[in-house]
Amino acid sequence: MGTTDDTINTTDPSTVEDQADRIVLSFRSPEADPDDEGTWWVADSDWLQENMNDSTYLQYLQRAHAGPVTVGEEWEEFVNCGCASPQDVVLRVEAIEGGTAIGFGTTIDLVARKSVLEGDAVVGGAN
Repeated sequence: MGTTDDTINTTDPSTVEDQADRIVLSFRSPEADPDDEGTWWVADSDWLQENMNDSTYLQYLQRAHAGPVTVGEEWEEFVNCGCASPQDVVLRVEAIEGGTAIGFGTTIDLVARKSVLEGDAVVGGAN
């Protein structure tokens, strides 16, 4: 798990003001287009989404991105897929509910960007 950005967030997630109740993040490959056969890259797989919904990864996101966020903001990240196989992903803020910032009290829901674009994902309201 980690960010590909060299900036280190030193904000303490427990002290963030106006913490959102929920934030919806979409994930996609850095190369978001489908391949020649019309299928999407592995970053849109259920398997990857399962790894990203692991409690330690969600806590990492709360720490790495603690503080104010805006809809449309994107972060380059990677997910540890086991056996020293990091998978690059781009996370995008799709919706923010009940506040304006990420903290320890914020629930993070992850959905495939493909599902958002195709209207298959329910992302809720945005602030």
